[in-house]
Amino acid sequence: MPTTGNQKHSLEGKTLHVRCVLFDLDGTLYDSPEYSDRLETEILRFVSEKLELGGSETKELLNQRRKQLGTLTRAIQSLGIDRNAFFQALTDRISPSLYISRDSEVQETIRALREQGFKTGLVSNSGRPLVLKILDAIGLDRSLFDVIITSTEAEPKPSPQPFQLAAEKLACAVEEIVYVGDREEAEIQPAKHFGLKTILVSRSGAVQNVSADIVIRSVSEVLNLLEMG
Repeated sequence: MPTTGNQKHSLEGKTLHVRCVLFDLDGTLYDSPEYSDRLETEILRFVSEKLELGGSETKELLNQRRKQLGTLTRAIQSLGIDRNAFFQALTDRISPSLYISRDSEVQETIRALREQGFKTGLVSNSGRPLVLKILDAIGLDRSLFDVIITSTEAEPKPSPQPFQLAAEKLACAVEEIVYVGDREEAEIQPAKHFGLKTILVSRSGAVQNVSADIVIRSVSEVLNLLEMG
């Protein structure tokens, strides 16, 4: 159902009947411009070292590949860099807790979903070592998720592989799952094409022509939008 920021309130009262909730990580469960800037610096530094290119040349090349392929992980792989080695290097170079604040609201939201009987999962394009460090920075206990799927275990989104793997591990049919993410083309559209219900997180609310079933500003709103079924 297409919507804009001005039309967002037309979705109030809509409820999704599901049994399982999958969350994206970056940009969805937290938002930190400072961390994003530091991460981008280390990404460019690592790729520049691997390809033996200058900084400006590396930035231009990486931006081109991101635009063509849609995600950082796919761009990295297209340059002949192993994604697991890439994310391990970033994990070694960055301390997310220096830039990302602990978020009790997100933790309470996911905990409440589990108390209501929903199964919960995390699907991230980052590698597992980095994902775990970010979860620690946010203050999210790993046990809050029944399954954590990263690019260590599956091809990155927009591939359907991580959605398929998560569905299998959760023992949920695709029509019983809702995916919550912040990127329309790289996440929401592939998830919807796979058969999942979808919720787009847009903190500004300024969105238009989205394919998500519902648009929200904060993950905490999910609690009022889901019913077991």
